[in-house]
Amino acid sequence: QSAKMATMRGHQGLKTSSQVTVVESKSGRILLILSPCTLSKTRILEIDKTTGLLVLQPKDCVQEFPNHNEALEYFGGMSDGIKTSENGCAVLGFIVLAGWVSILLCKSTRISSTLPGGHEVQVVTNSTWFRIPLSGYDRSKVSRDEEKNLNTLTEFAIDGVHFYCETLDVSCPFPGHSSPDYCREFVWNEWHGLPFWKAGMQHYCPKLFQGFAESMELKDSRGQPYGCAHFCRRSRLHPGTRYLARGINAVASCGNEIECELIFWRASKTNKTEIDFSSYVWRRGSVPIWWGVDIKNTVGEAAIWVKKDDSYEHTARYFRRLRSQYVDKKESGDESNFSVTCVNLLRCAPGRSELTLSEGFQKGVRSANKMISNMDLRVLNFDWHANTKALGEAGTIKGLWMSIRNMLKEVGFNSGALKLESAASSPSAFTFTFDQKQKGVLRYNCADSLDRTNVASFFGVVPVLLEQCRKLDLDLVKQSLPEGIQADLPDGWEARKDKVTGKLFYIDHNTKTTTWECPQLRKDRNEMMSQPWWVLDVEVANVRDNISTELLTSLMEQFKVEGDLNAMLYTGSRAMHSSILQQVSFVLLFFSFFACSLD
Repeated sequence: QSAKMATMRGHQGLKTSSQVTVVESKSGRILLILSPCTLSKTRILEIDKTTGLLVLQPKDCVQEFPNHNEALEYFGGMSDGIKTSENGCAVLGFIVLAGWVSILLCKSTRISSTLPGGHEVQVVTNSTWFRIPLSGYDRSKVSRDEEKNLNTLTEFAIDGVHFYCETLDVSCPFPGHSSPDYCREFVWNEWHGLPFWKAGMQHYCPKLFQGFAESMELKDSRGQPYGCAHFCRRSRLHPGTRYLARGINAVASCGNEIECELIFWRASKTNKTEIDFSSYVWRRGSVPIWWGVDIKNTVGEAAIWVKKDDSYEHTARYFRRLRSQYVDKKESGDESNFSVTCVNLLRCAPGRSELTLSEGFQKGVRSANKMISNMDLRVLNFDWHANTKALGEAGTIKGLWMSIRNMLKEVGFNSGALKLESAASSPSAFTFTFDQKQKGVLRYNCADSLDRTNVASFFGVVPVLLEQCRKLDLDLVKQSLPEGIQADLPDGWEARKDKVTGKLFYIDHNTKTTTWECPQLRKDRNEMMSQPWWVLDVEVANVRDNISTELLTSLMEQFKVEGDLNAMLYTGSRAMHSSILQQVSFVLLFFSFFACSLD
């Protein structure tokens, strides 16, 4: 495939960290002292104390300083002086409501992920609202609804569940849009940040995302270092808990809608300023039709209902928007080459309450296909509970792989190379080329996109991540045999046990060398794993016994944490994880207490 060169992405970092100070002067002026890590100087902005508008060039004061401390000293020494102030590391926006200017200030963060080029993703760990009353505003005219809305907004949970990146656009799949474009669906502080962004002040107010972002540095079986990042971006278009945000809404978005992404990268073997990468995107969400649940009695028995006169126009709008997010019309020009496959995990047996929802979903997809030109939209029914009962856990995973194998191969994933502007600085801007593009997206759903969806999407990703690693020439083969298994050795080889570690090592008497790696095992495994998408043709036990557990164990722990986070935000309680996750990992004994997934 022809490679395409992209424009420069990211920013060269000039400071180690950002600093901000919100100041209320003795005369009531509201000043923002901003020192973002992406710029070399400190900038002063003002929020008008009577209108609440952002003032880009404040009067009667210096507007730019060499550093943050000099700016603080300047304002501290002015006759106007500082009445109150609050320090932090980022301004996440401000609103004017109920007679108050309320500024959302991030006070501390945790670096949760470091992406290629050294771009750091930060989770907000402590935030606060800095509130200053508007000058001359008659607060007696503030309605109860305004007060309620202000309190609801300022009490909204930010800490621990939101993240941002100051040097790279993470609103869309890696390597992101070129500034100032971004995917609005996942930016939770758009209302607060628009005064900055419309004025071209993106540096001074980072975009905020709700969800999960973690990365890890690992080594393959040959000791080659590589990186892996896992993102979950929650949609803001249908927020709320499941009893308020089920199914689709008036803006054609679904409850608990999440975009997920898995990124791998490693340094180029031939060029220090190049990084090879691959990324894979999938979606999960509530069933995208009008539906809900009625509680029938005090015991809490629920009955699912589906809107009878649904025209499915909103369903069609949802899938049209979904496709447009991933298709670059300037580049490909043809949206029909991009497919959307819905992996429906609902119970489909007669007598089950979810059958009504499943049938409505399939009707909605058929209607959407008719309404959207050149739409390649499919539904694959995979009753997770029925399959687990009939086939067992390993059989269910294998059955899922067999069901989605053609779609996984057809959709593929993104891969390419980054060219760093500077290998010495961090973060570094970069250009990039693709050698292949993902040609579709799989969307997993149960009723509410909770436990079944989390477990099924994990196993749906396993074949893809192994193919991503194969593309990057990462060796994930175990170096040792499973316990109790012996392999035939080639002529001139001998196996001995190390007295210190108790591990087997191998002596090649032909060359008088030793290795920890079983030669026959390596040969057999290399033959099996040299084929593209080899995992789709083997049993679950083959993956468990042949693939190094470090990557899969770490990812499974991330899926557990991510599942808890999404469940907590949507239901107020943690996810019910399943012991089925142990089928791929070899040593996760701490998962054994989890019950089967039911949502």
